[in-house]
Amino acid sequence: MSHDDYSMGDMYRGMDARRKLLRARFGVECPTCKINRPKTNATILLPQQRCRVDGYCDPRPNLTQQQEQDVYRPVRST
Repeated sequence: MSHDDYSMGDMYRGMDARRKLLRARFGVECPTCKINRPKTNATILLPQQRCRVDGYCDPRPNLTQQQEQDVYRPVRST
């Protein structure tokens, strides 16, 4: 294995971590999943994302660049 293989893996781990942070902060449960399949976990949707199961599209506007950058800052509790 070359050094490039390790950096590629690090890149994908970073992308996965970023996606998890975005979903934790901005994700909402798909309302159609909750109605149609109440015993399963609902799909967590980001703004403008389409649910693969039901086809529901989240109507919220896309995240701004500032919101995406703020994902890495800790949430302040009051």
